[in-house]
Amino acid sequence: MPKIIACMPAFNEEKYIGSLVLQTRQYVDQVIIVDDGSTDGTVEMAKLAGAKVIQHKTNKGYGAAIQTIFAAAKKINPEVLVILDADAQHNPREIPSLIKPILDGDYDCVIGTRHGQATKIPLYRRIGQSIILHSVKTISNNNLTDSECGFRAFSRKAINTLVLKETGMAISAETVAEAQRKNLKITQVPVNVTYNKDSSTMHPVRHGWSVFNWILSNIADQRPLIIFGLSGLICLALGLGFGIRVVAMFTDNRVLPTGNTLIAIALIIVGVFSIFTGLVLSALKPGKNNQNVFTRVLVIISERRPMLIFGLCGLVLVIVGLVFGVRVLNMYSINGVLPIGNSLISMVLIIVGMFSIFAGLILRALSHQKK
Repeated sequence: MPKIIACMPAFNEEKYIGSLVLQTRQYVDQVIIVDDGSTDGTVEMAKLAGAKVIQHKTNKGYGAAIQTIFAAAKKINPEVLVILDADAQHNPREIPSLIKPILDGDYDCVIGTRHGQATKIPLYRRIGQSIILHSVKTISNNNLTDSECGFRAFSRKAINTLVLKETGMAISAETVAEAQRKNLKITQVPVNVTYNKDSSTMHPVRHGWSVFNWILSNIADQRPLIIFGLSGLICLALGLGFGIRVVAMFTDNRVLPTGNTLIAIALIIVGVFSIFTGLVLSALKPGKNNQNVFTRVLVIISERRPMLIFGLCGLVLVIVGLVFGVRVLNMYSINGVLPIGNSLISMVLIIVGMFSIFAGLILRALSHQKK
């Protein structure tokens, strides 16, 4: 049974695959190529060089090839699995240093980092990698300097633990996030990369967008307050900014700017709704042990007395908003002038209050269902 295997996802890589397999075989017990529907001589060249080939009849995507690699590795059950690209970006000579942390028994996942090679990586790639890296850190809480490098190594524990679902380029980020969720020990090792003109078959913009889209979806699922709460606060702040402008314009000209008023109202409503959506989703998210203090408090409130907090606070806000509304009507009936500032305050308080009440009702209903 092979102790160390190296696997490469490949799509139309006949130019590099033969020499790459021969080089890699010097450092591992078996080389496996997952051919993702190539139409050139990739399969033939890989077999001639001594690799075992698993073929996809059609091109399913990088992530699907990685899933096939993990499925094959689970059957073989090696001590270490090494994954590297088939377009000669990665140097097989660095395999020993990449797998050393696993062979020493210290780590389960080793990610190659290109951090020390910034000058060799095109600027647009560095920018994209930086954006993706910081986004991945939002959902995985790690100290990696490179989350997208395809040169990686996994222990037997990691091979049998990781469950990956992405079929596209986002699987690199998913692997890091999944390893973090499964409490696998992760480290990184500096590696060298070579970017040829025909390296990488996916356009970097398309690659970046597919990964970023997956990250946003996971942030919304795992940390809804970051997406819904933060975006809601931004909308609310913009709405209040437009509201202040409305008040200033009305004070100067005694004319109500309809467009700005509608924009202010729309932004405030969307912002408040988004904030309460984030609060509710955060409160309902399972896994209390991995939640921060604020989220745990929300969960406790949602399970025990949601109406005491959300409902009561919402009712107070609605009452205060109605008081401001009555004041607005009195001032208008006496002076014939609509006090825009008080009108906006009244509207905001009533909207926030109503959303808070509905949030309490929803959480109360769901808490009863859990029981």
